Amino acid sequence: MTPEEISALIDEAHRLRKKVAAHCHGDRAARDAILAGVDSIEHGSFLSEETLSLMKAKGTSLVPTLLAGEWTGGRADKFPPEIAAKARAALAARSTMFRAAVRLGVKIGFGTDSAVSPHGVNAKEFALMTGLGMPAIAALKSATSADAELLGIAARVGTLEAGKLADIVAMPGDPTQDIKVTERVSFVMKEGKLLKEAKRPTP
Repeated sequence: MTPEEISALIDEAHRLRKKVAAHCHGDRAARDAILAGVDSIEHGSFLSEETLSLMKAKGTSLVPTLLAGEWTGGRADKFPPEIAAKARAALAARSTMFRAAVRLGVKIGFGTDSAVSPHGVNAKEFALMTGLGMPAIAALKSATSADAELLGIAARVGTLEAGKLADIVAMPGDPTQDIKVTERVSFVMKEGKLLKEAKRPTP
């Protein structure tokens, strides 16, 4: 797409009060989308520091989907040679890119591109984020308040406040001390309705 086509698409979506996400690994395409006003870049494996700085200035969110790269890059030997080379290159580049995004203060949201990796292992994204330098509390916010802001629903969800939907999860431990406890959710409440309750130990 030309920059003019991208701008027209984003302008029309925003006119209809819709958010626009760009599925993008490459730097040039991402830069065109950012300049056109896109709300988020998904993946962004090969983004340069210059483009990340532009994202910071524009308030564009990065949704890095680190788990998708981890999954495909770690299984590259199963792909045809040309696809395997691309998967390995994206995996290596995304780590450098993500560290730079954290250092530069780019807005970061949480996403996993599930189906590339199996459904139900989404929380592994947290450990990947913190392993690449993101503070644990910032990683947790990426999946709560930051995503709510990105999606335009922060008035209803994203934080625990009076008047918002009671969407709550809990886990056996402190995720700011051990982020991997997020992979063992023991309590789930959706809009105030209990969906999963931790089992109490038998006396």
